Amino acid sequence: MRASRRGTRTFLTSSAIVEAIDIEESIVLSGYAALAEDSAVFGVTADLVPEIDAALRRHQAIVARLRLMHAEAVAAEQVPSPHDEALAVLGLTGPGHDADLTDVATSEPVRAYRAAVSRPDHDDRRPTLVAVAYLVAAAHALTDPTNCGTASPALNLMPPPLHRDRALVEQVLRCVVAKADPAARAEFTDHIIAASAAFAQAGHGSDRRLSVLRYNPHSLRTACRSGGLGEVDVRIAG
Repeated sequence: MRASRRGTRTFLTSSAIVEAIDIEESIVLSGYAALAEDSAVFGVTADLVPEIDAALRRHQAIVARLRLMHAEAVAAEQVPSPHDEALAVLGLTGPGHDADLTDVATSEPVRAYRAAVSRPDHDDRRPTLVAVAYLVAAAHALTDPTNCGTASPALNLMPPPLHRDRALVEQVLRCVVAKADPAARAEFTDHIIAASAAFAQAGHGSDRRLSVLRYNPHSLRTACRSGGLGEVDVRIAG
């Protein structure tokens, strides 16, 4: 029996889901992995370590679910409409395209993150600072479409923000600020600002209604202020 477009539970397009996977794997998982591996470097308190480990596992599960959603979305998008079928009978359409996870261009935040991490210098701590800084910004930009399986843009229901991650990241911010020397703190602040600019840029231009990104500069500013980075307020993009 042929699948029905109307019956699919996935409301995001396959390209939007690829964007979610890209950001989750490149930024969110990298940030939590950096915290888990170098918790002492960031001054993370012992009570937060299990929460960071749990967050890492939670987002690994989110990525796994997103991959299933991507397969479902691709299958739904390949179901021909009556119009498509009529054109096919007339020989006016070619064979379908099997979309995969490499079909969509890398998102702006991921490009910015990779450029910052790969920049050649002699600062061994920079990659981990970049990873955590981009995680901070991502927590105030990314949503969780796996937690909104029946949502519909027609009903104005969008994936929920990462509230649990925002709360955890704010606690991590306090630890980082307390532990860092002035130079590391300044560098960390600069990376958060760069990450905010990347997420702000990603939210402009194209139609973002079906995107996983809902960048919230106000909540990011509030978190930075609460975490001890009040001076970053006026420099957060958005």
